[in-house]
Amino acid sequence: MSVLSLWDDLQIPPQAHRSRVTLNLYDQLSAYIPKRPGAYLRISSDRFGLEAGVDRQQEDAEDTRQRLGWGPFAKIYKENDTSAFKKRKVIRDDGSIDWVVIRPKFRELLADLASGVIDGVVFYDLDRLVRQPRDLEDLIDIVEYVQRPAVGATGGRMNLINDSDRHMARMMCVMALKSSEDTSRRVARLHLACAQAGRVQGRIAYGWVRKGPDKGTRIPDEARVVVDIFDDCLTGETSYSIATKLNRNGVKPPAAKLWSSNMINKMLRNPRYAGMVSYAGKHRIDPALAWDGWSRVLFDEDGHPLLGTWERIVEPKVWSQVQFELQLRRQNSGITKGTSRPSITCRYLLSGILTCGHCGKGLVGHRSRAEGRRTYRCPPLAHGGCGGTSIAADAAEEAVERAMIAFLEKAMNTALEDELGTPEQLTTLRATLEHESTRKQNLLRRWTEGALNDTELTEEDFFAMLSGLNKKISRLRDAVTAAEGTPTREAPKAELLNGWRTGSLHQRRALLRRYLHGIAVRPPIKAKAFNRSHLVQERLRPHWKSSEEIAA
Repeated sequence: MSVLSLWDDLQIPPQAHRSRVTLNLYDQLSAYIPKRPGAYLRISSDRFGLEAGVDRQQEDAEDTRQRLGWGPFAKIYKENDTSAFKKRKVIRDDGSIDWVVIRPKFRELLADLASGVIDGVVFYDLDRLVRQPRDLEDLIDIVEYVQRPAVGATGGRMNLINDSDRHMARMMCVMALKSSEDTSRRVARLHLACAQAGRVQGRIAYGWVRKGPDKGTRIPDEARVVVDIFDDCLTGETSYSIATKLNRNGVKPPAAKLWSSNMINKMLRNPRYAGMVSYAGKHRIDPALAWDGWSRVLFDEDGHPLLGTWERIVEPKVWSQVQFELQLRRQNSGITKGTSRPSITCRYLLSGILTCGHCGKGLVGHRSRAEGRRTYRCPPLAHGGCGGTSIAADAAEEAVERAMIAFLEKAMNTALEDELGTPEQLTTLRATLEHESTRKQNLLRRWTEGALNDTELTEEDFFAMLSGLNKKISRLRDAVTAAEGTPTREAPKAELLNGWRTGSLHQRRALLRRYLHGIAVRPPIKAKAFNRSHLVQERLRPHWKSSEEIAA
């Protein structure tokens, strides 16, 4: 009887016999011939968008692919006019903050290599591939994981599949980073010198010639539009209403199809319109803030704003008053001083006027693009609300419309019994108005010249005094206007109701703010009959101001 061998009844699959080991692992991996390689091409600066640089890189990458005997390129990743050095602030979904280089095509290449869309990479040169060690390590991690080559077309044919080439790439990347930082330092110093000399640099804003030998020369038509924008802001118009008016009047913006509130905000905060030098470069100790125009102004050693060599469009005094007005709007909107949250732009009639019945937070207008309807919603927990209250916008606005008209009719019927002022009272009112206006201008001048400390006033004291003066001047103007006219008994009623019915969004919101503390929105009511308008009206609880509060 023969003895069976241990392996006689064991069936080994054919592919198992091909499993091998080698002491020359990297030579074996380098011998792999990709069938679906990808090419990465990048150039830092291409102002005219000609892509000549990346086209030359593609020719060299194609030559390298053919020399290595790889298959045709499955994808070509082009990043023209893209920096591999500059970082940007990014807020993650979880609220964390990071500073990273934004290169979508490079990230797409990493994802495709990891998922097998491509099985190899040809890059022109290491300094075109990466300038930040973090990006290089991300690529190295994927190359080690998928064990697929990443070869350079120049610089000694570097292949990141080899450990020696990877370590050399790390050292070269650090040296390239040092070169970029040196260049950045020299350029930043040059920008500071140009700013201190008052020269025009960077992009020229709307209102001046933006290209050619006359760069920086004022354009009369555009300058008039800029002046109107600043004047509208001082009369109480919001950035959104100003943009809407410009679009309605057919005024063309500099580099877009339509004006937007964001464009208007940037113009209002740009100190160059007042002839002052704007600088937000690396040499500024305190960073420039998008919502604070004064943080961009460059001052001389005596504390005075530096003036540029270009023609100013608005007076510095007007620009300064606009900054005060924008800051007051932020404070009135509940934005804490010193925070980076942008100023709230109201596009809906009842935003902030409707309040949540649960948490008391102001409701915010929202439009659903999918459903095509508008609602007012309580902000989520992350923005200070509870997120538990919402109401249909159209029905809510219709109910408030009816309530407001009824209130105005009643209020104006009572006001018709008041007597007009005597000539002596009118003279006193005018003198008081002139006195308070002079006080306001003196206060603004001291703030603009940085002389508040001379009177032992803080910025908090300044804004409080300015707010009080604005309210007092507004009341005096209304009183003078009422005393100067001789309207019929029906004119005030008709004028106020007409202002509500035909006024702009800003004017209608101002009337609501004048007569209402707010409108609380109660939880939904179960319907016994389908009458949404009635149900919405039952949910609204207006809190009207008293006659003393309205007159204050």
